Parts: sequence; structure tokens; C-alpha cells
Amino acid sequence: MRPEDIDYTRPVYECHSCSDLASKMAASLATASIVFKDSKTYSDKLVHGAKTLFQYGRLQRGRYSPGGTDPAIFYNSTGYWDEFLWGGSWLYFATGNSSYLQLATAPALAKHVGAFWGGPDYGVFSWDNKLTGSQVLLSRLRLFLSPGYPYEEILSTFHNQTGNIMCSYLPFFKSFNRTKGGLIQLNHGHVLREEKMASSANSLCRAELESRGLKWRSMRTFVDDMF
Repeated sequence: MRPEDIDYTRPVYECHSCSDLASKMAASLATASIVFKDSKTYSDKLVHGAKTLFQYGRLQRGRYSPGGTDPAIFYNSTGYWDEFLWGGSWLYFATGNSSYLQLATAPALAKHVGAFWGGPDYGVFSWDNKLTGSQVLLSRLRLFLSPGYPYEEILSTFHNQTGNIMCSYLPFFKSFNRTKGGLIQLNHGHVLREEKMASSANSLCRAELESRGLKWRSMRTFVDDMF
């Protein structure tokens, strides 16, 4: 239900080592600073908050939902490396500071996030997996700015992986189950929160293609145009 309709107690928790939550909040503030860039004072305030939170998350390593806690039951976080990638990517877009791009394109971070192997949740964008969103975001960077060395290795890898992920959503590849009505079941038929987030990643990728004069047509034409 909507938060404003909730009439039961909602306890507040303190978190002293929550890298995933802090980095996710940093990404949100960094994004907002871009949206409100025409208001410099407010945008700078958002950037300051994003940088502060991200630094805190990097220093105070830990998950916000350790075993046995209420968050672990409802929105469990399995790690914080993907949030480091997500937060660092958005902070680079918000600030232009190359140190954030260096972090986001570090091969060691990509390895920690699981970019080099598959698995049932690969390509599923969710509150617990920001890898796919980061891959789309950094592919945009490569398409439009092409920063080159020393970032190209990971950027080109993420670019290729993004193409494969977008194709995996198509019925042709049978990568995911679907309902009789055609709804993709990204999380193996469990709760449908992931479908909305994957749709967002899919829409973002499509928007980037069309901004470059490419069309979302058949699978083969899409692959040929993209790569």
C-alpha cells in the first residue's frame, strides 16, 4: 500500500555499516543533481550529499541487512559491490571526476559484481542487483563520449554484455520463462518487482539506440546495428 495509508508502527533502524544502502542513496542523489542542474545551489547540495554517502559506504563496509534482521526477510541484500559500481557510475556522470570512472571500470570490481559469469539472475535488474543498470549506463558513456584508455577494456565488455542481455529478453532466446499472456518471468516466477526494473533498463537501452539513429526492429537487425 502507499506509505501515507499505512497506520501501523514502522520502526526506524540505525545502520553503521551499510555500504549497499549508502551507495544506492548516493546514486539517487547524484542522479537528482543532474535533473536539477539548472538550480546550481540545489544541485551542488545534492552532489555533496552523494559524495559524502558514497565515501561513507566505501569506508564502512557491510550489508544493511545482516542475517536475522527484518530487512533480510523482506529486502535482503546479498552484497554491496554492485552498489559501488552503480554509485560510482552516477557520481561520474554528476561530477565528471575521473576517480569515480576509474572505480566503475576497475576489472576487480567487475569481477566482484559477477560481470564475467552468468547464473539465474544475470541480466535481472533489481534492488539487489544493480549490475545490469550499470552496464547500460556505462555503455551510454562509451557510445557518446568514448573515453578510451584506460577505461575501454571494461566499457567495451559492458557494452557487449548489454547487447547480450537485451537480446536475452526476447522470446527467441528462451532465456526466461513467460506467462501465457507473454509477461517475462525474470525471477523464476517469484514476485514481479524485477519485471518493472528490467523494463526500465530495456527502455533506457532502446532510447540510447534511437538517439543514435538506430531502430529497435527485428532481433537480427538490432544485433547487426548495435554491434
